[in-house]
Amino acid sequence: MTSPSFEQGPIRPPSEASSLLVRVVRNCGWNRCRFCPVYKGCRASVRTRAEVLADVAAMRAAADVMVGDPAAALHGGAVPPEAFQVALFLRDGGRSVFLQDADPCAVAPATLAAVIERVRSDFPSVAQVTTYGRAATLARRRPAQLVGLRGAGLTRVHIGMESGSDAVLARVDKGCTAAQVVTAGRRVLEAGMELCFYVMPGLGGRDLAADHIRDTAAVLREVAAAAPAERPLVVRLRTTAVVPGTPLAGDEAAGRFALPDDVEVAAELRELLGRLGGVRLELRSDHALNLLGGLAGALPGDRDGLIGLLDEFLALPAARRAEIALAVRGGFVGRLGGDRDPLPAGAGAATSSGAGGDGLADEASVARDLEAAKRLRSRFL
Repeated sequence: MTSPSFEQGPIRPPSEASSLLVRVVRNCGWNRCRFCPVYKGCRASVRTRAEVLADVAAMRAAADVMVGDPAAALHGGAVPPEAFQVALFLRDGGRSVFLQDADPCAVAPATLAAVIERVRSDFPSVAQVTTYGRAATLARRRPAQLVGLRGAGLTRVHIGMESGSDAVLARVDKGCTAAQVVTAGRRVLEAGMELCFYVMPGLGGRDLAADHIRDTAAVLREVAAAAPAERPLVVRLRTTAVVPGTPLAGDEAAGRFALPDDVEVAAELRELLGRLGGVRLELRSDHALNLLGGLAGALPGDRDGLIGLLDEFLALPAARRAEIALAVRGGFVGRLGGDRDPLPAGAGAATSSGAGGDGLADEASVARDLEAAKRLRSRFL
């Protein structure tokens, strides 16, 4: 007999890879962001408290069945296929839970608190409960409501900030303003929770790149100032990709959006770090979308080293930068500065559209390689 089934949403942050996934809402209630392919064509709905609590009970039942030999339980049909995620959770000590899908914070605070409390009751080993939250939603929550969620056991909120520029946010139909991002971020921090912002280099396109970086730095400085030393703001980078079939792809085809290439994105990041100055935050580059996997550290202490990594890349000959971008995007080598060795000299020559025997390429071939690397970004989404 198989233990009861339960729902799982389609997405979670890379940092929640081994978390127990509890689906509080289905899909995205906003679902208008022009760059996002995840929920397009899917109807959003809020699950009832009874439905979510039944799922938590089903996960607890699956966990009990898998004690001792999770693989046998999974392969033998004693638990449903979605219990694979429960197995990952148990393997890593059963310490982290992530609430799905796009905006569980839109649920009535009392209902969300009840879910969190049940999760912690049924899984006493849990040390952290995290969730996505839209800035517009959180900016509408009263501070006391967020304090109540923290008291129930919510420890971290992930917010898709994307940009601090109102012009960029409006163009991609993000459904919030920079002021709402600041309000939401500061209220989460002041309620005693950890805060993670996601920033999308390249989202301003070529025409709004300067606004995007200047205003994003300003928002990050303002929100980071509210974070206590023991809970600094975390910023995760997600380089912009144009995914076929998204509204942003239509904008690009119509000439309304021009996606920056990897060299232009590196220059944006160099400018962003320069504008952050002495701000205190944790920077992460933990997604395959990012060319520079090593662009991670604690600011301000690591800022000069990160700027140095970007300067090292930007100082390379144009053909070499294009070669690296194409080789990394094509999966031939690991991300620059990441866990694997960077591209050895000439290693990407076979992938380059215009490199000659002497390793040089003309401007046209460099442009072709950078354009091809841009197109390959969408394979990581």
